[in-house]
Amino acid sequence: MTRSDKVKRIAIDLDGTITENYDFKGIWDLTPNQLSNIYRKLKPNNKIIKIVNKLFNKGYTVFIFTSRSNMYQSITKSWLNKYKVKYHYLVVDKPYYEWIIDDKSITPEELIRSEKWKEL
Repeated sequence: MTRSDKVKRIAIDLDGTITENYDFKGIWDLTPNQLSNIYRKLKPNNKIIKIVNKLFNKGYTVFIFTSRSNMYQSITKSWLNKYKVKYHYLVVDKPYYEWIIDDKSITPEELIRSEKWKEL
């Protein structure tokens, strides 16, 4: 049995993945109050939420990663609860980057098109 046979974990980004895309250009110029208002109003990506919840129900441990700082954790948890996103861990302060290069990465669009998650 390989390590991947034993481990059922999914790590998924929040903004632009679980939420609909939002142009965060100029984010560093916003006040915490302005940013809080944006976070509260983000629209859900219901197709991704459906997949995440199905994986959760199938026994996967769900980690939600976000570049949001710890000061927005309460707002973030409220948003996740409002849209009924099932998860185990919320990991904040993810480094901000242009790209992530990983041997197990997949874009939200690829996940929606993929048949693999439907077989679970």
